[in-house]
Amino acid sequence: MLPAELHELWEDYLRAEARGVRSDKLARLETFLDRFAAQTAETRSSWALEITRQVVDDGVDLPIRMPLFRRVLFPALSEAVRQQVPGAARWLAGLAQHLYRARDCWVQLPENWQTERGLLKLALQHDPADELSRTKLVHVQARHLAFSLHEVPRGVLYGMNGATIEQCQELELWLAEFRQLTLEAGLSDEYAPLIDECAFHFAHYQRYLAERDSHRSYEQYLLGVGWPTP
Repeated sequence: MLPAELHELWEDYLRAEARGVRSDKLARLETFLDRFAAQTAETRSSWALEITRQVVDDGVDLPIRMPLFRRVLFPALSEAVRQQVPGAARWLAGLAQHLYRARDCWVQLPENWQTERGLLKLALQHDPADELSRTKLVHVQARHLAFSLHEVPRGVLYGMNGATIEQCQELELWLAEFRQLTLEAGLSDEYAPLIDECAFHFAHYQRYLAERDSHRSYEQYLLGVGWPTP
């Protein structure tokens, strides 16, 4: 809980957000942040974690501007993740777009904490019974896998570029992990078509690359193995 005066400053800021005048919003937020910095570490941390929980887990529509993220939320969340506070890695993952924009914050994290996927995997390491993190991780990995097929029948993507044979093999490892996650989350039926399509293309794109001189394109290769192109 915030002291009454600080709580009123927060509410005043939220009212400014509702009015929509950018300069007024930022000025009131800065006033709140300056006063907030004088609170005890325990108060700052508990408030920051609760605000983030509401936004990420409950879907509460609260504005998360970058000064709030940098000065309040990120310091509390990153420390809570280090302390293995249940849910903290999931909450930071839920603010991944803010993290990517705040490179000064992003570089403070270990490499395997620097992505939404990595943070959700960490949340499950901290609490293997965290079904909310498991479900979110399934959806995140599904997006990545679906994007890898975005250019089919032109080819399989790894990031923004065409996959190599070695990268297709890495994608197959991701797919095996994803298959297990969907089983654990009770979502295997929902994602079975994606799994089957990924398994097909990750295997066949490797073969196409190995035999590239024998085919005009991956699309032509697919026609040869009976894949129905759109």
